[in-house]
Amino acid sequence: MASGEDSLDDHNSMASVEDSLDDHNSMASGEDSLDDHNSMASGEDLSKYFTGTHEVQECLEGQGEVDLHTHLANCEKNPGHTNFVPVNQLSLEHLPSGYHDNDLYDLTKALADITVRIAVKLTSPDRPEFVPGTKDPYPCYNIRGQNLLRTGTGRVWEVIKYTEGMWGYRTCPCPECDHSDTPSKVWWKVEVVTARHVVFDSSEARQSSCRLWFDDDKSPVVKIYGWEVGVSDTEGDGCVLCCVTHDVDVAGKLEEMVRGFDGLCDKVRDKYKRRRDVDKLTIIVSHPHGCSKQVSVGHWVDRQKVGRQTRYTYTTSTCPGSSGAWIYRLGCGWSYHPHSGAKSGGLNYSGMWWD
Repeated sequence: MASGEDSLDDHNSMASVEDSLDDHNSMASGEDSLDDHNSMASGEDLSKYFTGTHEVQECLEGQGEVDLHTHLANCEKNPGHTNFVPVNQLSLEHLPSGYHDNDLYDLTKALADITVRIAVKLTSPDRPEFVPGTKDPYPCYNIRGQNLLRTGTGRVWEVIKYTEGMWGYRTCPCPECDHSDTPSKVWWKVEVVTARHVVFDSSEARQSSCRLWFDDDKSPVVKIYGWEVGVSDTEGDGCVLCCVTHDVDVAGKLEEMVRGFDGLCDKVRDKYKRRRDVDKLTIIVSHPHGCSKQVSVGHWVDRQKVGRQTRYTYTTSTCPGSSGAWIYRLGCGWSYHPHSGAKSGGLNYSGMWWD
């Protein structure tokens, strides 16, 4: 996806993230996605970029969500989670000195509004054995075909209204309508961008859900349900999880939040774009251990060119459950680098995307 200073100034003209990606000849959409994507890296050994530990949160068999708080309490990577700020406690003072900027604060809160907790209950039997271009085991390959809960993070990218007959669909395909004698004839597709190792294909998508506005343990449970995987890329570790809802209030609220975030993203980019490679500030909103939403702030350390795309390492804190979160880089535009994993030595790394 084009991004940076010229990025997507007229983002509202986009019909969907699939349309934006179709312009790149190296990418294909749908189930075939980008499994044969070696041209991007020109056949080079990718182990120097992707050796590390991916950060989905897996639950013990039979435990499900009750196991998540145990993982939170027993976290070995970030004991006590002192570098995370609960989103509903975030203030200007939590931003670094020199960045106590109301626009940046508003942008961070807006990003939190469209950040979701992804839960997946099935592991596809089609997951590859190794991370492409490496000898590292691909995440969850050892539990393929099993029904074990894992969680990750994503962000809402686009909300698209459907009515009876559009694209061959007569009624809403959500689980509720699928078992109803009166399924809704109006519904919305909600595109959520995340890491592919969180949701690998449509078989996993159909066994997934996104919890919205999970800001603390008292937040009401509001979910949208997975439908299919759209654009996806195994090497770059990105995908679009297409979810559905027929709840007009949920859809309207998400549409408004996405518009608000888009406007702030443009405004903050224009303010800081001349310093983006100097300040290197990065902000991540994620759901560590599948629990409530947290904000972490750091800086990116290295930009690595992989074929025509880039991948970043950064100090911004993450935990299992953070996989798929958007890596916001101050002064940048609409590039989407999903959080992918953690390297030895303390740095974290993103998937690949266009700068």
